[in-house]
Amino acid sequence: MSHRLPSQVVAALRKAVLAERAAPDPAKSIAPEDLRNRMADRFAQRLGVEHAVTQALACAERAEDAAPLLVAAIAEILQLACGAWWALERERDVLVCLGTWGLPDAPIAEYLEGSQRIQQERKAGGLVRRAWLDAEPVWIEDLAQATLLSRQEAALSAGLRSAFAFPITAAGEVRGVVEFYSRANRPPDRDLLDCCRYIGSQIGQFVLRAEMAAQLKATERRLADTVEWAAIGIAHIDQTGRILHANSFLCKLLGYSREELLALTVKQISHPEDRNVVDDMRTKLYLGEIPSFQIEKRYVRKDGSQVWAALTISLQRDTSGRPLHHITIVQDISARKQAEARVQYLATHDALTGLPNRVMFAEMVNHGIGAARRHSWRCAVMFIDLDRFKQVNDSLGHEAGDALLRELSQRIKQNLRSSDVAARLGGDEFVVLLQELGSAEEGGVVARKLLSAVMAPVPIAGQDCRVTASIGISIFPDDAGDEATLMKHADIAMYHAKEEGRNNYQTYNHVWGEQSLERMSLESHLRGALEGQELSLHYQAKLNLSDHTICGVEALLRWNNADLGSVPPSRFIPIAEETGLILPIGRWVLRTACEQAMQWQRSGLPPVCVAVNLSPRQLGDPELLPALAGILRDTNLAPDLLELEVTESSMMHDTERSVQVLTALKNMGVRLAIDDFGTGYSSLAQLNRFPIDTLKVDRSFIRNIPSDAEGRAIAEAIIAMGRTLKLTVVAEGVETDDQRVFLRDLACDQMQGYLFSKPVSADDFAELLRQGSAEAAVEALN
Repeated sequence: MSHRLPSQVVAALRKAVLAERAAPDPAKSIAPEDLRNRMADRFAQRLGVEHAVTQALACAERAEDAAPLLVAAIAEILQLACGAWWALERERDVLVCLGTWGLPDAPIAEYLEGSQRIQQERKAGGLVRRAWLDAEPVWIEDLAQATLLSRQEAALSAGLRSAFAFPITAAGEVRGVVEFYSRANRPPDRDLLDCCRYIGSQIGQFVLRAEMAAQLKATERRLADTVEWAAIGIAHIDQTGRILHANSFLCKLLGYSREELLALTVKQISHPEDRNVVDDMRTKLYLGEIPSFQIEKRYVRKDGSQVWAALTISLQRDTSGRPLHHITIVQDISARKQAEARVQYLATHDALTGLPNRVMFAEMVNHGIGAARRHSWRCAVMFIDLDRFKQVNDSLGHEAGDALLRELSQRIKQNLRSSDVAARLGGDEFVVLLQELGSAEEGGVVARKLLSAVMAPVPIAGQDCRVTASIGISIFPDDAGDEATLMKHADIAMYHAKEEGRNNYQTYNHVWGEQSLERMSLESHLRGALEGQELSLHYQAKLNLSDHTICGVEALLRWNNADLGSVPPSRFIPIAEETGLILPIGRWVLRTACEQAMQWQRSGLPPVCVAVNLSPRQLGDPELLPALAGILRDTNLAPDLLELEVTESSMMHDTERSVQVLTALKNMGVRLAIDDFGTGYSSLAQLNRFPIDTLKVDRSFIRNIPSDAEGRAIAEAIIAMGRTLKLTVVAEGVETDDQRVFLRDLACDQMQGYLFSKPVSADDFAELLRQGSAEAAVEALN
């Protein structure tokens, strides 16, 4: 392969070597003038070679481009047959031929245009090896004598007779070797070798610069590729907001082509609400007050959709410090924003109904109160609780219950004004914020609409489901001045609506607040009553009306607190029932009563049947049966000496379950009694389903007999019913002898009341039992 310099350059340089063509015989003497001419010619030759090298290097940017030009120029000037430039490829440790000149058809051309391992060239006498290792020019005058030259045979067969090579050096390191061959035997030319040393250094500097330039271009290319194909958006923006550059990611993110995007300004692609969010920080950036800043904003895509982006913005300045443009790094955070919005929604909304939850509703109430203060109007909170919702879950399942809640939540929303807000607190509890009320009566109007909407049937699971609601209303500023108190008072009013029979609404009354505080105090003290050993049992005897003997006793719970004093059961038993405290308290009563009955027996008293009341919550307790079995086992009390009293209403609440539980208790051997009989709504047929031993006639029917005709008729009917069912009938609340005589004449079995014995301590009852005679006991009491 042949590479030539421009002909005019070669012609000018060729003049410097004309003397070489007609070299004088060294055996002849040289005249001083000829010697001067010859020296001048050699100097011109050196200058020509140096100039040719300079021209060749000036015409190229890379060593691969300069190599063929440089080899050709030197070979033509020095009238050489051929030449080659070798360079080291460091990664493979291979010598690579960067360029050749001359003898394209000769056998040596195959060698010159190939590549070889360094160790293949490092044989003794190797031309390139010697120049490489010695870092000095090498001259072989007669190739025929260079028997150790690895390429001798190839060179001679190509008609080559002499050769020389010189290293390319830079920074004290050999970077390559240039070799040339001549057809004639040429003696060493020291001037030329000196010139080659200089040329090798000159070429080395070029190679070093070329490598550095190539590395710089590669770095710039990698940087450009990194910017272009980065997985984040990158833009250059001038001081007017015009986009100067945008990479592929940013174009794709915003849905524009690069040409379209560069024709727009930042504000044109920004969300209207976010167009000015960076202005203040960008001003500080241009003033040099901050080096960079980060901010989040929204862009509008070409298709009109929004994208959230996190921006990192810095400023590019020129060498004098003047602002050129700012560099914006754009990261798509839409997924994060959506996740944050979802988390925020879940944190402030009810997952089942989509209504605001307690947290969000509290904020809305505070805003509503603030608006009411500013505009001097009223606002109100309505507390809505569905009546008997648990029955829907129990009978139709939780999926049906959820469907009902979703439907009712929509009905509540639909029956409110646009300014009002509905929320779900959880379970079957809803709240409503009524705003801009002119009068307190307006709350009642809304409440009646909601009661009617809730009452309408809801088709669920193939059948119409009906529920009602109890609503409590608290009004600002009439009933409360802050959110917490407003909510509390609405809750209190709702409970009063429950007490009034459900399916109604009540507006808060300040008297209820005092009652509520009292109730909270009772509940707080009651929670520590067991541990504080504040509870005790009193015992009221039952009298057999036929023979005037004590036939049983009822254990009655009492509570005496250091702060509250003696608290009557009518005040604390309902609280214990609502809070669930009745379960541990009830087990304590059972165990204490059984232990006391056994203690009386161990003291020599006759066995007596002890009666203990079971509350509705205890009757529904799944642990009742195993707990009772354990108590009877631990105390060793005979089961038939324990009678459990349940109210008529608690049995009828869930008839099927009551039958199961009472049958299981009966199978354990204990006796069962219906307490307060006559106040409920059971029929003879229903009573016949329960394994009952005793009927206790409620004291309200005994109080005015025998003078009260209605009470007398009811008492007679109950006693007759008991006799028909072969049950023991006990009259409660007997306080006069006339009542005792009347009951005895009706063949009532037993009586219980103050006429014979008030509830007394265990020791007092033991003394009463020791007397053995009811008449003696009556006389003692009188």
